[in-house]
Amino acid sequence: MRENLKYMLRNWLKWDKKSIVYFAIRVPAMVLQPMVTAYIPKAMIDAINEGVTTQRLIMIIGMLSLLLTFTIWMDPFMSELVRGGARIVRMRYAVMAFNKNLTTDYVNTETLEKREMQKRAEAFYSGRWSGGANFIDRCNQFCIAVVGVIASGALLYKINVFIILLIIATCIAQFFILKFLAEKQYDNLGKVSKLNNRFNYFYKVSKDGKAAKDICIYGLSDYFIKALAETICSIEKIYAKYTHQSVAFDGITALLNLIREAIAYFYLVYLVTANRLSVSDFIFYFGIITGFSNWVVGLVFSYNQIQRSCNECKAYRAYIESEDVADKGKKLTSNKVETIEFKNVSYKYPSAKEPTLKNINFKFKNGENIAVVGENGAGKTTLIKLLCGLYTATDGELLLNGEDVKNISKSSYFDLFSPIFQDYRFLPMTVAQNITATLDYDKEKLFAAFKNAGIEDKINSLPNKENTLMDREVYNDAVDFSGGEKQKLLLAKAIYKNAPVLILDEPTAALDPIAENELYLKYNELTKDKLSFFISHRLSSTRFCDRILFISDGQIIEEGTHEELMALHGAYYKMYQLQSYYYKEQGVAVNE
Repeated sequence: MRENLKYMLRNWLKWDKKSIVYFAIRVPAMVLQPMVTAYIPKAMIDAINEGVTTQRLIMIIGMLSLLLTFTIWMDPFMSELVRGGARIVRMRYAVMAFNKNLTTDYVNTETLEKREMQKRAEAFYSGRWSGGANFIDRCNQFCIAVVGVIASGALLYKINVFIILLIIATCIAQFFILKFLAEKQYDNLGKVSKLNNRFNYFYKVSKDGKAAKDICIYGLSDYFIKALAETICSIEKIYAKYTHQSVAFDGITALLNLIREAIAYFYLVYLVTANRLSVSDFIFYFGIITGFSNWVVGLVFSYNQIQRSCNECKAYRAYIESEDVADKGKKLTSNKVETIEFKNVSYKYPSAKEPTLKNINFKFKNGENIAVVGENGAGKTTLIKLLCGLYTATDGELLLNGEDVKNISKSSYFDLFSPIFQDYRFLPMTVAQNITATLDYDKEKLFAAFKNAGIEDKINSLPNKENTLMDREVYNDAVDFSGGEKQKLLLAKAIYKNAPVLILDEPTAALDPIAENELYLKYNELTKDKLSFFISHRLSSTRFCDRILFISDGQIIEEGTHEELMALHGAYYKMYQLQSYYYKEQGVAVNE
């Protein structure tokens, strides 16, 4: 707790120094308020008993009322200023998490464990009353309670120290009950976060236009409703259990309050009847006792809330500070790629029992066209993600121009690749921003890329041309491109970047053989003087390639040209024979 407390205090002081002033002003204002409220009737009774003039009585009441009004006015004013600072701090935490989401190792985005960590971290900054936002206000409440306890305790000490001990004893009991409740709540947050991941998934898919066709036609609505209902039921059971615990806590707290107030009241009555306390003092001290009880309860509550903030901060820091492959190493001074070599490379996913890739060895030279083929699930995409630095090899070395890529900064290494992945996504921005990934782009270069990709006419036909918005889920006036047009836009993106290594990962999986053949002819024109990789489980791309790697079960089982592999009559030959019929039917040349 101590380290997380220091972490939050340090960030608060660094990010919003102004709120410290409002924080400090609010403390005496809040402490004075109940004391002045308790003192006003005492002052009135004492003034009347002393026979002061009406004018003096009005002046006394007026001054005390003015002081009370001032403290009442200061509370919401300073409170809102303090919370304004808290909102600034919360947004800083949100920005840090957002940056972590964008820069974390790619493999972390694919693991359930890391996604659950991210969800737990989100609880620290995701709402106005989250730990990151609530921390400053709770610290303020804690300081107010401490000063209030000291000031009230000093006044009550004159009456009887037993009263102070009674109040403290009952509040200590409340503290441990509340502490137990806070621990249960924190445990529940962990259980709920896992269920929320499941709920968010089903809810997201149920709204997804791409999934809507299957849901409607195959009658999956009942399944989704049932899955959502079961998840919600599980979440509500956890909340119901916590609610029952909270109700029990509230009942015990009410009982302790009743005992405390009753004993204090009867003791003060005894002092009055024994002529040891005046009526005005009875009213004043009863108010002070009530205030003292509230301060102690407030102290307990705010401490537990600070502890809750620390627990949420712990989960937040566990995610934010989780180790990634540092973007260190040297920056490349040249984008020239002479060779890329895999030496005994294996890769195992974090949650997997067996490696997906096993002992991969090959070397490529600039200007080569390489086809990586095999059945679905053979490890082709994993190989490519290793190649372009999204994954780091579990064993072995990946060498760029003879140097281990671990010695090269990630961002610099990424500059070498223009990939077109099968699971692409266009962002809710303009066409130009999606293709160039910048606001300050070269328009002439952009339209040259459109032309080379065969999409220039389509772009020119749009009212806003390259400034046309994309993604209809965000913008009503966005353009919905066809599948083939999207593939051409992806190609334009790769052309615009003009990196020395071109990667095409199943880019034609959704296209028919004719469209696929036309697109590969276009790719073939653009691969001159580049190292290019064509990844597919369909073999039409192999006609353009200098070498073919056939992957099965995470291993390269065959390597060579199309003619060499056909002559082997092995796995490649069998797959090609099965597929060649469809290409022959469409009039596409087949090399055998």
